[in-house]
Amino acid sequence: MKFSLFLSIFTFLSISIFAQDDNHRVIDEKSGKEILLGTVTRDGLKTMGNWFDSTYMAYEPNAALISSIKAHSSNYPWVFIVMGTWCSDSREQVPHFLKILDQLDYPTEQIFMVAVDRDKKAGNFCVGDYGIKLVPTFIFTVDGDETGRIVETPLINLEQDFLNILIGKTASSDNK
Repeated sequence: MKFSLFLSIFTFLSISIFAQDDNHRVIDEKSGKEILLGTVTRDGLKTMGNWFDSTYMAYEPNAALISSIKAHSSNYPWVFIVMGTWCSDSREQVPHFLKILDQLDYPTEQIFMVAVDRDKKAGNFCVGDYGIKLVPTFIFTVDGDETGRIVETPLINLEQDFLNILIGKTASSDNK
């Protein structure tokens, strides 16, 4: 698992660095509206309507939990975010999560985002090795090993679930 996760992240980095295909737009077959597919950036999310900015601005992370996360981490994990721009949970949780990361001064090079379609396919980027069933899924890794994930909605809230994963208290919210 460790090697395949490392290989997948390496593949992702290669695609992200060399591909000009970030924020690829396609038409969602169900809604007939544009969605993003494959590797995405924050700027790409902002082009999908005002949902990103309005949700980001409205969210107020728990300051005490942000301080606790900072206090418990000298080396943040890598975060792989799998989302759907068509998905209401992704439209809520991803801007919230990114605001938390911003308040942590999280290293942007340790955050990777991929948008999937309703079949959980991401175009040229393979998410099959990650067992994605629901979106958004936030996967945390340290040295290539998955240390936890938050799936669809947090168990408690994003900050507390993040802290719990960081201190090893819980490994996953994937119990739905």
